[in-house]
Amino acid sequence: MRFRMKIRKILFVCLSLAALIGVARFCHHATHGFRLSKIRSNLIEQEAILPVAQDDKEFLTHLFQQKFHFLGRGLQSFVFESDDGKYVLKLFNNRYQTNIQLYSLLSHLPFLGSLASAKADYFSGKLLKTFKSYEIAFEEMQDKTGLLYIHLKPTQDLPQTLTIVDPLRISHTINPNQTGFLIQKKAILIYPALKDYVSRSDISAAKTALSSLVDLFFWKWDQGIADNDPLIRTNYGIIDGKAIQIDVGPLSKETVLLSKDQKTQQIRKITASLKFWLNENAPELAPYLDQELLQRLSSME
Repeated sequence: MRFRMKIRKILFVCLSLAALIGVARFCHHATHGFRLSKIRSNLIEQEAILPVAQDDKEFLTHLFQQKFHFLGRGLQSFVFESDDGKYVLKLFNNRYQTNIQLYSLLSHLPFLGSLASAKADYFSGKLLKTFKSYEIAFEEMQDKTGLLYIHLKPTQDLPQTLTIVDPLRISHTINPNQTGFLIQKKAILIYPALKDYVSRSDISAAKTALSSLVDLFFWKWDQGIADNDPLIRTNYGIIDGKAIQIDVGPLSKETVLLSKDQKTQQIRKITASLKFWLNENAPELAPYLDQELLQRLSSME
C-alpha cells in the first residue's frame, strides 16, 4: 500500500511539473516571449538626461496619441505597429542589460569572480555594439532605413505615457522617456512586395525594387558599412517602391573597404536565396537580377 502511495505521489508530482512546463511554454508561445519586464531598464545609460529637439518632441507627441499593436519580435527588439499602419515602434529587448547586471553581481563571489567579470564585459561589448549600430543607421542611413527617431538615453521632454497592446490584446502604458526604442516607417517585406507587383503585372515596379536593393548593398560597402546579418527575406523591405533595410541592429563601420572579389563573393551569397525565390515565384525577373548584378560588378573594373 505504501509503495502504491509513493508511486501515486511521484506520478502526481511529475504530471504537475509537466502541466506547469506546458502552461509556461504555451504562454511563451502565445505572447511571443513579450513581457513588460523585458523592456524595462533597456537604455544604454539610466542616469544621463538628454534634451529632445523641438521637432522630435512635436512629432512624437502627436504620434504617441495612437496605440501601438504587437506586430512581431526579433532578437534585439519587440515590434509594434501604429493604429494608422504607417509606423513601427521597436522596443529594445533588455537581455544584454539583464546579463550585465547578473554577471556583475556574480563577479563578487569567490571562485566565480574572474569568469563572471569576463561575461559581464562580453555582454557590455555586445550592448555597446548594438547601440552603435543604431547610431550608424540613424546618422548615416536614415533615408535607407526609414528611421525617424532613436531613443537610446533617458529624456524628460517626451510625453509621459505611450500605450502598447501586447499579443494577448492587453493594453499597457509605458513611459517613453525611460524606455529605449526607435521609430521607423512601416515597410512591406521584400518578397510580399515583389509578389504584389507581379500579381498586378507591374514588372517595371518590381525591377525598380530589385535595382534599389542591389544599389543598397553596394552603397553600404562603398561607405564601409558592414552588415553581419544581410538576410533579405526578413531584414529588408520596400517603401515607396524602393528598398530599405529594416533590421538596423547588425551594422558596423569598417576601416578597410571590400575588394571587388570580396564584393562579388558576398553579393552572390546574399542574393542566392532571392534568386531561388524569383525562379519559383517570378521567373521573368530572375534574368533581370542577374543582369543588374553583372552590371554592378563590371562597373568596378
